[in-house]
Amino acid sequence: MKDTVNSAYGSILHTGFIERLRTTQRRKIFDAFWAFQGSGADDTTLSVSMAPSPLFDNANYLWEWSTPQQRARIICHEIASLPPAAQQPYVHPSALERTRQPGTLRLPFADEEFDWVFCNEAIERMGTLEQQFSLLKELARVSRKGVFLVTSNRWHPIEFNTALPFAHWLSDTWWRHILRWTGKRAWAAEQDFRLLDSHTLYKLASLLPGKPKNDVGHKRVFGIKAHFFLMVEKQQYANGIGRETI
Repeated sequence: MKDTVNSAYGSILHTGFIERLRTTQRRKIFDAFWAFQGSGADDTTLSVSMAPSPLFDNANYLWEWSTPQQRARIICHEIASLPPAAQQPYVHPSALERTRQPGTLRLPFADEEFDWVFCNEAIERMGTLEQQFSLLKELARVSRKGVFLVTSNRWHPIEFNTALPFAHWLSDTWWRHILRWTGKRAWAAEQDFRLLDSHTLYKLASLLPGKPKNDVGHKRVFGIKAHFFLMVEKQQYANGIGRETI
């Protein structure tokens, strides 16, 4: 399931350079999704992204770069941010699977309405761990065959939204101080922006109902894992109703 093609770059870091990095990464992730999805010409795909925001680039590159034949089988859906994390009650991770919290996400689709669900850089904007799991659980609910969820790596030296190196490795308080000091006050106010790592993605996937087959692939920048994609396959599909292996 994993695809670890490297991205090699030697330019000086600046905003335009970051955009080129993101575009290159997205192209590789786009290819990885279609490889994961397989050759099901009649399969339907739900493409989930966040609603437009002055801070976040929510470009729907799955739709933009797909062929007309592929687009005919893609439905796009935008989700709005949930209520602020500070207003949500705390739930221990062990209780995530059996607990539904006020304000958690509910997609307006029936169970297994789509064959596949593609979700790009939305989970890090959901707020608390409980809300992040709520999104993943909903993506799995409306998919019949599987989910492909993309997010940037918490531990890459560059934070690809703010273009700042290393600051996001600090505590949340210090990171937001640095954002303000560097003129990025709007980002400092984004309290629901929470980056993830591969360990957290595996943990959330392990809590899904039915324990579906899952793995985390990645794409590298500067030789370091920069973006992860969580691949979830429903058991009935992974066990023979479709491709036998990933």
